[in-house]
Amino acid sequence: MAKRKLRESHTGHLGILNPAIAIVICVFALAVLGVSVLFSASLPVDADDPYLIIEKQAMWMGITFIAGLLVLKVDLEWIRKFIWVGYALCVVGLVLVLIPGIGSTVNGSRSWFRFGPFGLQIAEFAKIGLVFFLAHYFSLIRKESKSFWKGFMIPCSAIGLVVGLIMMQTDLGTALIISMVSFCILFLAGTNVFYLIPSALIGFASVAIMVSFDAERLSRFTAVMDLEGNKSGDAYQVWQAILAFAAGGIEGVGPGNGRQQLRSLPEAHTDFIFAIVGEEFGLIATLAVVAVFMSLFIAGAAHIKKAPNTYQFLLASGCLLTISVQALINLGVVTGSLPTTGLPLPFISYGGSNFLVMGLCVAMILNTSLAWRTPALKDSKRKLKEI
Repeated sequence: MAKRKLRESHTGHLGILNPAIAIVICVFALAVLGVSVLFSASLPVDADDPYLIIEKQAMWMGITFIAGLLVLKVDLEWIRKFIWVGYALCVVGLVLVLIPGIGSTVNGSRSWFRFGPFGLQIAEFAKIGLVFFLAHYFSLIRKESKSFWKGFMIPCSAIGLVVGLIMMQTDLGTALIISMVSFCILFLAGTNVFYLIPSALIGFASVAIMVSFDAERLSRFTAVMDLEGNKSGDAYQVWQAILAFAAGGIEGVGPGNGRQQLRSLPEAHTDFIFAIVGEEFGLIATLAVVAVFMSLFIAGAAHIKKAPNTYQFLLASGCLLTISVQALINLGVVTGSLPTTGLPLPFISYGGSNFLVMGLCVAMILNTSLAWRTPALKDSKRKLKEI
């Protein structure tokens, strides 16, 4: 009887059944694998200093760990006071990065602020900013989420502003992730599907038209349909990635013995690091990586079922989807299932801004796990809090 009362007095998970434990284990395993692979994958970047990339990644991992600990201490309800300001800062940052002399261009995308040898990709932080904004907004208009103006037009305008600015930076991959995650949040928030479906179709049509007038992007899309025929052109990276998987076989050639990144595969330490995992550790490791990401998603999905209110449900869902959608797109690109988008693999690829943002998403989910273990409010108090 006492144990039953204890369970009923908490809104979250307790003990070893807490999905947060599984999430932490998954992220730790992915990060360790990433550091293991980065040593050989980053050799072509600077042969004179083979530890340069690992040292930078270790630095960002440390920054992420400290930032994550701070996020764990934040009261998610208190931070709602600053969400509108956070959204405005994201928009201002996305505008500033477009100004020559302020923003920097990396790999064709003008989405970086440079601070000496380091850089921050502001579009990455817009992912979290928009998730917070949508979670907070829909918690305020909970009873009107199916209305056209408040439940559809206003949030879509906020999403469109962010996505439009990112597309002006020619960062189609990040814009795609934000659009997909936002669409899912709108669906989970209760937006009328009769508004969502046509808008999704219009969005796809708009992207198709934009791509058709951009020869470079169009060639990337068509190259996927015939990888071998375009292996010397726009499908070069994907073709070399497939050769890496083939060379690795089932068991792999061994840690540090991969050769594709040394002579053939560009961006092996970032966008295409999954191919190096396949070459050095084999099919078993690649399937294990997929299984870990699936486990992370399943654990997160089990966790958000215990959300005490709309705001925290959408916040945890958005953070989980941000990680999962990016992982899914990266795996699709590297295996030749999707056109090249230039997105890193969460927790494995090299990249300070992305690693920090993915780490903050995990910290946000863990924060909700700790918050939901506190004694639940009585129904009357919860209703007042929700309103």
